[in-house]
Amino acid sequence: MSDNEKKSGFKFLEKLKKIKHIEVYIAIIFIVVLLLIYLGNFNKSSGTSTNNSSEMTVTAYIDDLENRLQEILSNIGGVSDVKVLITLDMDTATVNDSNIVLDKFPAIKGVLITAKGVGDTATKLKVLHAVEAVIDITNGNIEILSSE
Repeated sequence: MSDNEKKSGFKFLEKLKKIKHIEVYIAIIFIVVLLLIYLGNFNKSSGTSTNNSSEMTVTAYIDDLENRLQEILSNIGGVSDVKVLITLDMDTATVNDSNIVLDKFPAIKGVLITAKGVGDTATKLKVLHAVEAVIDITNGNIEILSSE
């Protein structure tokens, strides 16, 4: 180190020594730096866990909807052996190197239900209203067929 650098370093240390309660200022700066580091890591980790928990393939999404709807419809009196098929409006999807890219899950285009016990009009209407309540589509896009 040159003499000028040593003198400027000593001047800086002398100025620091003259500051009252410098330990408090250093402690506050240290705490602020730690908080910034902690919050930066917290945002990264929470963002990652949110993405992982919300990531779902289109197939898993459809399977989940179909299974949940089958379970609910099986609980309607007189209805049994329920099978559900849900189709999605894939017009909003883009195909990129054999991968389907979606900004959000596509809207449900139609629902096909086969079940025993839906030959009766009242029971068929119960199933229709249940599907309309669970899935926001018009009854023209819901087909209910008897499997008897």
